[in-house]
Amino acid sequence: MSKATATPRSLRVAVLTYSNRRTGEDDSAGGLIRRCLTGAGHQVATSAIRHGDALAMREFLRAWLADPGIDAVVSSGGTGITDCMPQAAAPLIEHDIPGFAVLFQVLSLEDIGSSGMLSRACAGLAGGKLLFLLPGSEGGSRLAMQRLVIPQLDSSTRPCSLAGLLSDE
Repeated sequence: MSKATATPRSLRVAVLTYSNRRTGEDDSAGGLIRRCLTGAGHQVATSAIRHGDALAMREFLRAWLADPGIDAVVSSGGTGITDCMPQAAAPLIEHDIPGFAVLFQVLSLEDIGSSGMLSRACAGLAGGKLLFLLPGSEGGSRLAMQRLVIPQLDSSTRPCSLAGLLSDE
């Protein structure tokens, strides 16, 4: 983990909504994620709503992770117990961040009780970029963004942050 920097860095973040029902007009979780990012001084580099099997989603994520104009990817949806996003992302993740899942489940327990155990929200380092898989619910995405993602995308977070792992380009 890299030490905090004095000046926060604006990251270029891609936002994916995994859904076969949502549209740009009713993507509440995706909209919330984009607002959280811009409110924290980051740029939404691109955004999309997609649905498919694990292989299709893996290839979609792979393209974003290869894009030099993207520093991090935040995905909402597809993390439920029978969904495919964790399986889609697993081969792409070089360094798992198990503490993210643990902290998310602890916070979920406080928020929604034992139902939080059904989420497989996770994070990792993939292709030198941060990858976060969040629940598709607006409440779950809000919890993850406010309590975990936004603080860790802030390179001035002390004593260290995940943003400190990203190379300066």
